[in-house]
Amino acid sequence: MLRHRTFGIVFLAAWTACGARLFTIQLEDSAVVVIEEATLLEEAIGDLGFGDLLDVDIAQSEELANQGVEPGDIREVYLTDFVLAATDPEGADLSFLDRVDIVVSAPGLPEQVIATADAFPEGLAQVDFELEDVDLTEYVVAESMTLTTDATGRRPPDDTTVRADFVIDVGVTGRGACNQTKGDR
Repeated sequence: MLRHRTFGIVFLAAWTACGARLFTIQLEDSAVVVIEEATLLEEAIGDLGFGDLLDVDIAQSEELANQGVEPGDIREVYLTDFVLAATDPEGADLSFLDRVDIVVSAPGLPEQVIATADAFPEGLAQVDFELEDVDLTEYVVAESMTLTTDATGRRPPDDTTVRADFVIDVGVTGRGACNQTKGDR
């Protein structure tokens, strides 16, 4: 009887560790872009020059690979923090912006706004974005995923370096952790 009870406990522990439980891996990253000062033409057409501020490939992340996680192990993905900061020149702020949306897209999936900021007071160099409750899993495991900025405003009076800091929580099955453990033996 004791033997069956021990087997049951071991089986339950292995099942929980290798598939039933979700582990969260937090990915932190930054992206930097220089917004060039306004020319007369750009002031007229309103081009801000954010371009490809964000280039993120979560499914191929080295941090996930180091944990033994494969795309099939990913169960939920959420943006949990997004901050935009003017870092140069000294004293720069983000008041040249009116609104910035962070948009996710992938082939065959609808574009979705996942973060927004629409208040950039003068003198404020850093702004925290409001986050939408969007599970990004389908986008992350698609053949490609793109995060873009949709910004309105005007170019700053001087070249301004802007840094985006963001945190993405990736919920994965225990299988990746089990694969990593098995490989260590």
